[in-house]
Amino acid sequence: MVSCSEMKASRIIISFFVLAFMLLGCTGGGSSDSGGGRVAQPSDTLYTQEAAMEAYAFDPDRALLIIDSAEIVGNMSAVDADVLRAKVYSWTCEEMNYDTAILIGERLMQHKTVVENADLQEDVLEILLNACRLRKDYEQALHWASELEDIYLSRGETTEALRNDAEIGTLLIRIGQQEEGFAKVDSVVGQLEGKRKFNEMDAMIVALKRKAEICIGKERFAEVIPAAQRMLDLLDDYEHHADSYHDGTIREPVEAERPEYIGFYRGKAYGYLAAAYAMLDESAEAREYLALYDQTVAGQSLTGRFMIAPTLRKLGEYDRVWAIYDEVERQLGTDTVNANYVEILRGRAEILDAEGRRDASKAYWKRYAALNTQLNENVLQGKAHLYAARYHSLEQQREIERKTAHIRTIHRLMMAVVLVLLITMAFSVYILYQKRKLAEKNAAMVKLIDEREEQNQQKASRMEDNGDEFALFAQMENRIRAERLYADQGIQRDEIAEVLGMKRETINQLLNRFAGGISIPAYLNNIRLSEACKMLREQPEATVSSVADQVGLTPRNLQRLFREQYGMSPSEYRISHKP
Repeated sequence: MVSCSEMKASRIIISFFVLAFMLLGCTGGGSSDSGGGRVAQPSDTLYTQEAAMEAYAFDPDRALLIIDSAEIVGNMSAVDADVLRAKVYSWTCEEMNYDTAILIGERLMQHKTVVENADLQEDVLEILLNACRLRKDYEQALHWASELEDIYLSRGETTEALRNDAEIGTLLIRIGQQEEGFAKVDSVVGQLEGKRKFNEMDAMIVALKRKAEICIGKERFAEVIPAAQRMLDLLDDYEHHADSYHDGTIREPVEAERPEYIGFYRGKAYGYLAAAYAMLDESAEAREYLALYDQTVAGQSLTGRFMIAPTLRKLGEYDRVWAIYDEVERQLGTDTVNANYVEILRGRAEILDAEGRRDASKAYWKRYAALNTQLNENVLQGKAHLYAARYHSLEQQREIERKTAHIRTIHRLMMAVVLVLLITMAFSVYILYQKRKLAEKNAAMVKLIDEREEQNQQKASRMEDNGDEFALFAQMENRIRAERLYADQGIQRDEIAEVLGMKRETINQLLNRFAGGISIPAYLNNIRLSEACKMLREQPEATVSSVADQVGLTPRNLQRLFREQYGMSPSEYRISHKP
């Protein structure tokens, strides 16, 4: 049957939670995200996703303005707008913009709309991966690549997963896990080998491209040659048998764009082969592939010529390299705090050293060291900027969002305070109820312990008066208690037998018949606990440690044995005992 105190406590707790739900109903009416956007008008058609994406490659600022406007007029949701902003920032070749892209991407990954939409997750993860890779934050890029892998596999996109595996392998190499990384890239190439479909071929070319680039960076030049040559073989086969590769995937170029696709990757392969053969001191082969590279779109562009400059330096084409550096410097203008200018300074210094012009090279080496230090400092500052970056938005829209967030925060705070107060009150009532219940239980237990001890004492007296074998057992126990033999922690059976003037066999027989067959140590512990109870009742000033010492136990053993025997600690027994 439920006691009155239990019913009262239950009613109090239920009342608290009813009040909590009532208060939460009053404060939970925060503003909704829906219904606040403007309806798009015919005159707003300029502000669309397509318009922004057409502009972002050559005019990112205009693309961002179009995105802001499209969001305001209702042509684009806030989430889609943020995805596009992050995409624009991640492709603008400036570290501060990479930071902003990462900041937006990380926020989007926490947004409910993105969490519930695998397509959006994939888009955002690809942006984060690209931005972190360009930012040279390879550990974080590896994290996002791993999450992207899970999405590809969950959707059955095996080829995309393999394409991503090649990226993961490259990142592993960049963070120092070279053997594991190269093995992963080689595994991707092996799994894609022989699959004559465009998507698989494209993934394989990308994997081979990544391997060639990373091998050049790690000076494993001999491994570059087969990777680049395999790229050329695939491109040749695709060029002559394009129809057999057709699979209708989104990556496959239309017929008019096919030469551009093939030319781009051929140029890359020629460049890798020229670099590898040059570094292996096989200049004839290097010059052969360099001539082929020069005929490609990449080789004729300034960017492509700048990328091949290390190969030209190795081949001794110093005048040509110097001219390329001059052209790049003119294009950079006053923007000289970047990795390209660092490469120019280093390249000029190495050329002057090779020509024996040591005095002239010192000035370049000095400028190179200073600029390299400055760039490293900028990277550190960029980390701080990452958390401070803010994307473009109209002031009015930002103010509305701040006010809305402020109102929601107040509501949530009110809810939190009410809940904390009510839970605290309910918990306090529950604790008090449990303490009272425990006190009642302990008091009942103490009464049983005292009654049992009293019965044991009476039984011992009656047994001693009987003058038979029972009496012998009682005399043994009374002497152990009276002479405090139990107080010696190390006392043995033979010592007890000697003090009592009894044989070991006799003691064993008495314990078997009248103490349930327990051992001497267990029998002594029972007496120790009995004496401890007596001391706890009669000596309130004695500490538990001193009681343990006086009955022949360590404090820890007393605590353990007492709880095992009586279901409470010595301190609880003392507090609960009522004379």
